[in-house]
Amino acid sequence: MEKLKRTTPAVGQLSGGAFKIEQSDHISPINNVELCSGYGQKHTDKYRSLVTVTLAHLKALMSRPPQKPKDEAQWAIFSTVLTRNHSRQREHGEFYALWADIDDSEGQSFDEIVGRSRRVIPGAFMAYTSRSATQENQRARLIVPVAYALSGHEFVIWQRILNDKLEAAGITPDRVTERAGQLCYLPNRGAFYDWKVINSKGPLNPDECWSEELVVEMERQHAEQAELTERREMAKIKARARVSAGTQSPIDAFNAEYNLPLVFDMYGYLRKGNRWLSPNSSSKSPAVSITNDGQKWLSAHETDAGIGRPCDSGNGYMGDAFDLFVHYQHGGNRDEALKDAGEMFMVNGVPLYKVNQQAFSESQGLSSGTFQGASSLTTPQDGEAFSLDTFSLNGMAAEMESKMLEDKFILGRMAILGQSTVFYAKPNAGKTLLTIWMLIEAIKSHEIDGKNVFYINADDNHKGLTYKLKLAEKHGFQMLAPGYNGFDAKMLSSYLANLVRQDQASGKILILDTVKKFTDIMHKDKASNFGESVRQFVAHGGSVIMLAHVNKHKDDEGKVVYSGTTDLVDDADCAYTLDVVTEDKLSGDRTVKFENFKSRGDVAIDAVYSYHYGEGVNYYDRLASVRTVTDEERQNIEKQKRLNATLERNRDAIEAIKGVLRDGSQKKTELVTAAHERSGVSKARIQRALEDHTGTSVADYQYWHLDIQDKNAHIYRLNWAA
Repeated sequence: MEKLKRTTPAVGQLSGGAFKIEQSDHISPINNVELCSGYGQKHTDKYRSLVTVTLAHLKALMSRPPQKPKDEAQWAIFSTVLTRNHSRQREHGEFYALWADIDDSEGQSFDEIVGRSRRVIPGAFMAYTSRSATQENQRARLIVPVAYALSGHEFVIWQRILNDKLEAAGITPDRVTERAGQLCYLPNRGAFYDWKVINSKGPLNPDECWSEELVVEMERQHAEQAELTERREMAKIKARARVSAGTQSPIDAFNAEYNLPLVFDMYGYLRKGNRWLSPNSSSKSPAVSITNDGQKWLSAHETDAGIGRPCDSGNGYMGDAFDLFVHYQHGGNRDEALKDAGEMFMVNGVPLYKVNQQAFSESQGLSSGTFQGASSLTTPQDGEAFSLDTFSLNGMAAEMESKMLEDKFILGRMAILGQSTVFYAKPNAGKTLLTIWMLIEAIKSHEIDGKNVFYINADDNHKGLTYKLKLAEKHGFQMLAPGYNGFDAKMLSSYLANLVRQDQASGKILILDTVKKFTDIMHKDKASNFGESVRQFVAHGGSVIMLAHVNKHKDDEGKVVYSGTTDLVDDADCAYTLDVVTEDKLSGDRTVKFENFKSRGDVAIDAVYSYHYGEGVNYYDRLASVRTVTDEERQNIEKQKRLNATLERNRDAIEAIKGVLRDGSQKKTELVTAAHERSGVSKARIQRALEDHTGTSVADYQYWHLDIQDKNAHIYRLNWAA
């Protein structure tokens, strides 16, 4: 049962009194752990040593708060590491409490805030109003002790979950508390002051209480990090391309492709509208902005003094993306940052910084033997006329031909080694089945080495994945799947970039099933960026086969149409559609056809396969039923497909003509008129159907035959089996 103890309000306090809520006190060793603390915004470890505070002392302060201006008020970071640096706290901190800062009570009283908080915090917590609280806006802070020490990364995760919980309960917390080094000001009496301690449940054990929320948050952070990594890798790829096109400054290349919002995300800036809060700042006011041209950042945070240079006005600091790279990636060492950027960007296989060193050496008349491989960038001697003839390849054809490999097929005659190929098909048309069958056939015939094949199965359930994994183990190719052994589909662009950077792309064959799991093919920018990463991988000797879906609706010719933007097709070397040609429901046999609509190399224009699709057939038997359809069979199948299409198109006209002919033979003119009047089908369609289905082979849907009698009279008679 709760026990209420009334305390006397201080002079000037506008509330009617404060209540401390007590139940059985839980004595915990965490109450006496010394945590990082200081006094006032300007107290940093850069100028003088920080102090410590315990949760026990904080609890005592609540009932006897000091009354000081904010620049003298005590604050805490609930970590044992004595630093205000966000990054160091995140990497090395050991936290013993979570906290919330409610700057806007949105009309709720302090009691209401505490009541709502109790419903979502399954543990003890302390609550008090801030120094700036008023009767109208009862601003408050919550301190939530935890049952065990949290790492800096864990602290950030649980902080976000706590804030999400409070927000769902109708309380709007300030999200700056999700930064590891954010200052929490301790009890400090203002015009309005109130406090409560909830001791009923002991310290919060987030692992037990919020385990489901943790899974969701980890997935969100994982996806967010994967997207950031992909953006970083794409920026690096584009910067390398810029260098290859002639940009010789690593700073220019870096700034051109690493835009400032991306770099801010990389280094932990918190965005609020069109401004950012620096990770070096402990304030809650975002004071970093970007110039109109998007090239420079401006910061009014005093803590950003070591980055970039002072503004010309003397108010704040400014710099570019490379300045942030220097500060955060290299601790302010510009020479190391220049070298690192120079190594990121290559020219003819030589790091850019070495190319620039060579150019400088040559300009000084020094030997450039150390920098072999960058000779293509040497400049003409003084007085020597510049000519594009310098770059001509003429005379090298024989040498290049000796290095050129003949087309080597990976899957049937549709995918060539060293290219990217995409197969489009509707669901359950057999694209995965046929891809695996062709892959196994290529391994069996020693066309490819299975150990170089990486089949990434991102579109299957556990049962399906298990079936295919057994096939991979049997035939010696590699099977990967998102969520297993740390593989993340959204990180694929990064993985490809690493293979390229480490010169490991050549000979590797990737099969992506399906490509929509690796990028958003409906989003032009994302599809284009993904396509560029695939192109870079292929340009360095890799091969990629991508499986994708088609639109629900077919084109005017009745053919399937690929889904998504054109970027995937534009970047691919070859592209095929796969569609069902015939299905025999009695036998369960299905015939499907690949049709090429983009090619580079001597690939097949089309390919036809057959397999058993009936119910009750396991995957291995279905795979074993796959076979290539012979040319004769293909002709018959194509013929049957045309006949079926004609039958469907003319079905109502056929029934009308049959009805008339059952009454007796008819001349053509009278037959067309009678069938039209009987069915309402146009005379043109009746006449076309009459021509399409005239003959003696009922198997070919020929339901009547023609007798030409005296005076060229065309008499139509119904076939006996029709």
